[in-house]
Amino acid sequence: MIPAVIMPVMIYAQKFANDRRERTLTATTYLYAVTGPLADRVRSLIENTRQAVAGNKDEEFDNLRQFKFDEIRVANPRESLDNNTIQFYVQAISGEEADKLPRTNDGSGPRPSKRLTGVPRVTVIYRADRDGSDNAHNRVMELLRLAREKDSQLLLVDRGFPGSPKGLFAVQDSNIATNGQVTGSLVGRFITLFLVMMMFTGGAVASMDIIAGEKERGTLETLLTTAVRRTEIVTAKLMAITCVALVITLIQGVNFFLYIRLKVIALPKDFDLQLPTGMALTLLALFIPLAATIAAVLLMLSAYAKSYKEAQMYFFPVYMVSMIPALASVMPGLSLRSAIALVPLANVSVASREILMGRPDTLMIIVTFLVMALTAVFLIRMSARMLAREDLVIPSHSEPAEFLGGPALFQKRVLRWFALMWAVTFAVAANVPQLATFQRQLVFNEVVIMIGATLLMLKFYNLDVTDALSLRRVKPVVWLAILFAIPSGYLTALAIFRIVNKVIPAPQQLLERFAEDFIPTGMPMWQLYLYIAVLPAICEEIAFRGMLLNGLRRRLRPAALMVSVGIIFGLFHMTLFRIAPTALLGMILTGIALMTGSIFPGMLMHAGNNAFGLWAGGGGLGLETLDWQYYAAAGSIFALALWIIYRNRTPLPTRSVYRGA
Repeated sequence: MIPAVIMPVMIYAQKFANDRRERTLTATTYLYAVTGPLADRVRSLIENTRQAVAGNKDEEFDNLRQFKFDEIRVANPRESLDNNTIQFYVQAISGEEADKLPRTNDGSGPRPSKRLTGVPRVTVIYRADRDGSDNAHNRVMELLRLAREKDSQLLLVDRGFPGSPKGLFAVQDSNIATNGQVTGSLVGRFITLFLVMMMFTGGAVASMDIIAGEKERGTLETLLTTAVRRTEIVTAKLMAITCVALVITLIQGVNFFLYIRLKVIALPKDFDLQLPTGMALTLLALFIPLAATIAAVLLMLSAYAKSYKEAQMYFFPVYMVSMIPALASVMPGLSLRSAIALVPLANVSVASREILMGRPDTLMIIVTFLVMALTAVFLIRMSARMLAREDLVIPSHSEPAEFLGGPALFQKRVLRWFALMWAVTFAVAANVPQLATFQRQLVFNEVVIMIGATLLMLKFYNLDVTDALSLRRVKPVVWLAILFAIPSGYLTALAIFRIVNKVIPAPQQLLERFAEDFIPTGMPMWQLYLYIAVLPAICEEIAFRGMLLNGLRRRLRPAALMVSVGIIFGLFHMTLFRIAPTALLGMILTGIALMTGSIFPGMLMHAGNNAFGLWAGGGGLGLETLDWQYYAAAGSIFALALWIIYRNRTPLPTRSVYRGA
């Protein structure tokens, strides 16, 4: 019912709303004002450019030709904008006045454009929280950029330049790829993501009902007491989940083609998807173990949950985490002939792209199939073992933790809290424009989410602050070891990256993006150290090596703790290419917290690592290209520092100590 009826209705409704909004915005006549000493010059530029656009029939000027706006005179432009009397106003000041203004950026808006000394400045002031004002701003900015270009050309001609600058040389491109290859590249990037989304959302409906739902109804116990073997029950339920997921995926695929036929979805002009029989069968061979893997994950999730509602709560974090490897095909330069072929789900994503592009690598496709098949078998066996556990199949409705509350209940609920924190972090980052700047989003994530949730958990479960956050003193020699571990650990991580980069080459675009994401531009150095080194070190160590580690340490052994806390820590850093290195750092910090029994050494290590990265990156030291003997020395020092910490350990109690936990 949902994919067949609700989705088409939603898409048609969205298309109708978008079309109506576009027609309304296009038909509106926007009012604006011009202020400043150079107002007359700006009026002349705008009017001349509007006339030039009106006489130009090129498609690139369609939006500007449809844009209607009139200037009105107002006494106070800012007040008129706030009252919605005008949709925007243009402020034009002379070069001398512009030179006197400070060239700073507080992070609350876009970076100021570069300008030469003495050049006039034109600023468009608008309200981004109003559709009309935002749309008018976009159009007038486009018009002003065109006016600036034409004005520059006229000035060059007046100074004796021979003709238009556009005539200096001709620029053209020539694409030698076929339309089928281009289309295959486009579809291949997202087909696995689309299938994973559909299989998860479709299979979740069945999986939650046939395990978690049966627990609530009390019918699962009856089923398990029959003569049917557990493996047969698991197989039947997996087949049911897989069938439902595939049927819903098929219906969504049919809907997609209907949307195309009815022109609800516009395809690129040269869209030409070529799918011969051999290619289709190869994709099918990869998608079958993928479907089995997803079905096994959903079955395990449902088996772990005690109720239908609890299964729904676990679903979203698992669903979002599964999207990450499915996006591997979007990463430029990533080839299947690399270690990515050994990463489940990510290998199918990359393989599908290469198959649809007409460049299948037979050997690596076979490797991908085997990896996915082994993954599916492993997860199916795990789900069968879960159904053999009495505490999961027949969960007690009177568990001691439910009555005791406090720390005992916190240990059972800590993952729910962090799943909720992750969901809030993800949702807010994507949907709250006011937090789009680096500083605001970081403060919200660290202070409101990390510290706020920590305070709520401490209060709600009546936890002892010192014990819950591991606020303990450590031996003085540990601090010395941490100081040596900071630079040596950073260089060791660079060496590991260089080795991994030889196996899985990282595209240059991703490296540049990582540097830009890690070191924002336009901020004073003291703010960079505060926002990137100090604040995350304090808040994240309190949340992850404090609350999360405290909640899990009686349930998992040290190695499992390091991996689990590290991966969760990495997943909170939303950017795809930051998850792996951040998870590795999280594992190291978790190990230090386990050995020292305190979060303070981890705070220093965390802050020092980020600060060292800022210093090295800002100074252009070229540490990523050192000779290997330096990396070997750094690795030895780092290992020695960890050994010193281990020898002077005052460890946290974990499951390996409390066997009965």
